[in-house]
Amino acid sequence: MVTWHGEADELIFPTGTIDYRARVDRTVPGKVDDFYRLFMAPGVGHCAGGVGPAPTDPLAAVVDWVEKGRAPEVLPATAPSGATRNLCRYPLVSRYEGGDPASASSFRCARSY
Repeated sequence: MVTWHGEADELIFPTGTIDYRARVDRTVPGKVDDFYRLFMAPGVGHCAGGVGPAPTDPLAAVVDWVEKGRAPEVLPATAPSGATRNLCRYPLVSRYEGGDPASASSFRCARSY
């Protein structure tokens, strides 16, 4: 299962999705990433909208995982400004490492910003 949630979602609070993932993890300790990946989208509202990068094709990540056995580590995303970013597998975040701030290649997944 692949889930993404906009961190600026005004209808369904992102903490609820994070809590759900934590409860699944407690049910099957250490195995949640074998079948469930969560990606947080900073600056994105409910299913879209906002200034942040939203996933461009999350279904492709599911298909790759199911059909090719490649679990997603990132979801490619694009902001309304055209900036690209890779949304990192929770609990990792996309940290700027230098270069063009509008390019996903300038960011790496890390434990903190």
